[in-house]
Amino acid sequence: MVGTESRKQRSVSLRGLFPQARFIGGTDIQVSRLAASPRTCRPGDLAIIDCAADDPQQAASDALSRGAVGILCEQLLPCPLPQCLVPDALAATAVLADSLAGCPTKDIFTVGVIGEAGKTTTALLVAAVLRAAGIRTAYNTDLGTCDGVLQMTPKQLACSPVEHSQWLSDARDCGCAIAILELTDELLTNHCLEPLQLDLLVVTGNPGRTGEFGPHRLQAALDRLRLSGMAVVSADSPQAVRMVADAGVSRLTYGLRHDADVSAKIYEQVLGQTTLLVTAGDCTAVMETNMTGPSMAANQLAAIAVGLLTELDLPTAIEAIRAVKQIPGRMDRVSGFDSAAVVLDSAGSQGRLAETLRGLRRERQGGRLWCVLAAPSQASDIQHAGLGRTAERFADQVVYTTGDAGKEGFLQTAHALLDGVKQPALPRLIADRKRAIQWAVEHAAPDDIILIAGGYPHSQPHAHRAAIEADRATVEEARQHAPTRRESTPTILKFPAPSLK
Repeated sequence: MVGTESRKQRSVSLRGLFPQARFIGGTDIQVSRLAASPRTCRPGDLAIIDCAADDPQQAASDALSRGAVGILCEQLLPCPLPQCLVPDALAATAVLADSLAGCPTKDIFTVGVIGEAGKTTTALLVAAVLRAAGIRTAYNTDLGTCDGVLQMTPKQLACSPVEHSQWLSDARDCGCAIAILELTDELLTNHCLEPLQLDLLVVTGNPGRTGEFGPHRLQAALDRLRLSGMAVVSADSPQAVRMVADAGVSRLTYGLRHDADVSAKIYEQVLGQTTLLVTAGDCTAVMETNMTGPSMAANQLAAIAVGLLTELDLPTAIEAIRAVKQIPGRMDRVSGFDSAAVVLDSAGSQGRLAETLRGLRRERQGGRLWCVLAAPSQASDIQHAGLGRTAERFADQVVYTTGDAGKEGFLQTAHALLDGVKQPALPRLIADRKRAIQWAVEHAAPDDIILIAGGYPHSQPHAHRAAIEADRATVEEARQHAPTRRESTPTILKFPAPSLK
């Protein structure tokens, strides 16, 4: 059970919090604790029943047998417990959890990071810049959370309204002035943003959609932005700029290809390093970074733009970005000597995979580009076909393998990937992920680049980090057993024949 207990227990009147709600079995319900699920309810808890996800009758029976003080739900249930009926149980839960936690949403400056790709990277870079400005900062990302004091890698993301309110409350209690939220689809669809208004919205690249139906994810985030808030948006994404402008929101732009408030040009990109010329106003500075490629450069520019809003000067903001050497699973390089360069990246979408492969093609120096691709299990067959088409287009050698779903669905996923390929006989299919990585490392030349893309658990930060470390260990082990080609193929120099005079 995930509760909203604090050092000083609070009590909230549902009648006062939801005056338009309908009450059955009483005129009000006093709540001091929430149960995330009726199955984990304790005596005195308010049980939340989501009729779309739970069997309502079974959930009501569980709540009654476990001593719940009442039920918050969307429909009348055959249960003697007092009931509060609301139009949306998840939205009401978020508001109630925030109220029980002492309304931390009113006490902390909130920064939302949204986009189709680069959210985690941008959120962590923004946190680094804000800390360089002397601001205690909390964050909640796919790779883990921080309450301003402790950095944690939990087993599950804090994506329910109760867990999210508890994290914000912990951040406030730790003295954080700013909380950074990676606006995942789970946070948006679970109404975790219902009780808060964003103060700053950072849009990374193309904002994308939440699905085939429903509101645009960027529009949903803009609806949560304060009237006095601001959006940091990429000038290279006309759609995002237009949506921000239509919302009447103040904006600060960044970009690599179009004129922007914070702009940059890639001066040089070699294996493992990119040199940028960054310009903000009348100031230009050089930035060398180990996180290479145009997409990474755009994420860094977004963080620099946020730093400038805190009145950091450009060189100081750049230095804060440079201090972040690498982010696990985000263009994460496995260093080695006299062997192919290996990059780990959790590229799970077609657009992100294309950006990553484009960036790596700029780094190679005569060798081939390999792609060991593990498609995400939650993607549709059409999305799998798009990933297969993208890998074939940008990589010279493609290997399909398994990801977080394991080997059981490999055959079906491989067929879906091959549906988007023009030459289906060329990709190599290896169901065992460890063996696929070993095969690529053993057969790649020293001048090649190997991208290991996707296949990491999305909603489980601890498993995500563990999978990245397992791939890293596999690469290092394979390098130890791989032949050293430069040493095994000596260069024979021809000398002129000696003169017999």
